[in-house]
Amino acid sequence: MSKRSIKDFSIRKLDLSSYNVHFLPKYRIWFAVPLVIVLVAIIVFSIFAAVGGSAQNGMNLGIDFTGGTVMTVTVGNELDDESSYNQYSADFRKMIEDAGFNVSYIQKSGTGADAAVLLKYQNSKADIEESNQALKDSIAEKYNNITVDDISLESISASSAQDLLTKAIISLVVIFAVMLVYIAIRFELWSGISALIALIHDVIMMVAFTIIFHIEVNTTYVAAVITIVAYSINNTIIVFDRVRENMRLAPKVGKVPLEEYTEEAVNSTFTRSAVSTFTTMIPVFLLGCFGVTSLKQFAWPIMFGLIAGTYSSLILAPTIYVLIRRALIDHKNKKNNSGAYDKSSKKKKDELSDVLSQRKRNNA
Repeated sequence: MSKRSIKDFSIRKLDLSSYNVHFLPKYRIWFAVPLVIVLVAIIVFSIFAAVGGSAQNGMNLGIDFTGGTVMTVTVGNELDDESSYNQYSADFRKMIEDAGFNVSYIQKSGTGADAAVLLKYQNSKADIEESNQALKDSIAEKYNNITVDDISLESISASSAQDLLTKAIISLVVIFAVMLVYIAIRFELWSGISALIALIHDVIMMVAFTIIFHIEVNTTYVAAVITIVAYSINNTIIVFDRVRENMRLAPKVGKVPLEEYTEEAVNSTFTRSAVSTFTTMIPVFLLGCFGVTSLKQFAWPIMFGLIAGTYSSLILAPTIYVLIRRALIDHKNKKNNSGAYDKSSKKKKDELSDVLSQRKRNNA
């Protein structure tokens, strides 16, 4: 690209309003894309569940939702050396897995004398206190530089995990309800319903991608879902605000089809939404690639949610809105035409009856 072309380039040239893209007629394709992703997720879920021997293994649930233990083993300055950390973490993992428990999370915490290896493992189905004590004794016995006091444990019972899952679901339901009411008041009921369907789509897509890539689901994941819901609804509101603006201008510029001013609203807001999403994805992608484990578990669901949210706000929500409005308009027109036909038919019957009556009188 020449210096002149680089200088003359403007992000405004990416504005789709100048191209007048017609995406509504291809609504079957837009609906098929998430369905295919869900189908792939179901297949992957079935494979993981079959290999793991239970449905719970189909989705990588962390101990926040299944119950388990967080073990912190303080080692000290030795962990400043990367090879020493790798050796310790591998040994601790092997000892826990040999005891029959699945390790879902390993990370280094602290520095210097406070440096420690943090591990999460699922042992909620066993005697938690007894199994944890046995592991502590085994580690302290194997390593002379580690005592029982250097090992701290925090257990999460299965009932507490179930309570957390219930509260997370309730939180999402409340958020959806509030969003529906807000958009219905600010715009109209059908806009609210369309936006709600789009938000449910975003959550389903996040879950689907999480299953496909087998990312651990924990409290951080719940925070990521709520973050995406808030981000996605903002883009959807921008699109519907432009639709409403076009509807207000319609009487002044003549009768405009519903599909036309909806497509114009999406075309005029596409660049803004796409560019803002792309710039947000850059640091999130870097965190997902180079961040610590806890940041990766937050960044990748956010990445999936950004893609799904942009897709739903620019494509699905307006498409669903137009389909609902078009169905209502067609139903209303059909009803009016049916009423007009009934009146016309009744009038003709009355006229025919009058003619027959007149003939009878003449014959008499």
